[in-house]
Amino acid sequence: MRRVWATLLLFIGVIRYMGRLATLPKRREHMLSVKDMQGIVRMMFISDVHNNRILSRIAEEDVDFIVLGGDFVDKRVSDKTMRYNLELLKKMKKPIYFIPGNNDGEKQSTPELMEQFGVRVLSNETIEEEGYSITGIDPYSGDEVIKPEKSSIRPSFLIMHDPFLMKQMSAFAEDYDLILSGHTHGGQIRFMDYGPYERGGWKTFEGKRVFVSEGYGTSLLPLRLETQSEYHVFVLQCEK
Repeated sequence: MRRVWATLLLFIGVIRYMGRLATLPKRREHMLSVKDMQGIVRMMFISDVHNNRILSRIAEEDVDFIVLGGDFVDKRVSDKTMRYNLELLKKMKKPIYFIPGNNDGEKQSTPELMEQFGVRVLSNETIEEEGYSITGIDPYSGDEVIKPEKSSIRPSFLIMHDPFLMKQMSAFAEDYDLILSGHTHGGQIRFMDYGPYERGGWKTFEGKRVFVSEGYGTSLLPLRLETQSEYHVFVLQCEK
């Protein structure tokens, strides 16, 4: 009987630990040097929020703009949760850009709510702002991958939800200062370093350096193992 109870307590402990990994995001800061840019640019990158609620402390970040790298919602997410997350991000009073992911189209209310909260959706589009430019690739809105015009404004960001899209975007991706993606969740649940996908971080796809986030939320089970819920602050400054 003692073994049964010990096993049960161990199981409960592991589940609680996996739940903490899935719901308590780690802040990761990345310093990058970029040629031919002026000043310093600070960007927050959050991907794969799914059904999680964004923690209030994240709204205290000092950044110039926010990029949502896809799968901000899925079919499980209520409008109430989506509104909560958007209201929290709007408190930062910074521009918010959204690049669609494969799950975002499952909610018909997504485009309306994004517009209501002033979020700029980049669907196969390049936007130029004072001090930076962003290109968002959206392969989910049509039958073909559309490659928009590039910008000469630096730093330049290329955002695509799925890093494996680089197989089609390799040549187009030349000259971007930073390429970001998510989608994989780092495998979400791994065991002894084995999982359905590699861990996140800096990866090479088709000869291009891409940063892959392990994501903020989870798909299906709200659990993680050997991965971590995370969000990112990228600080870009002129190369000396």
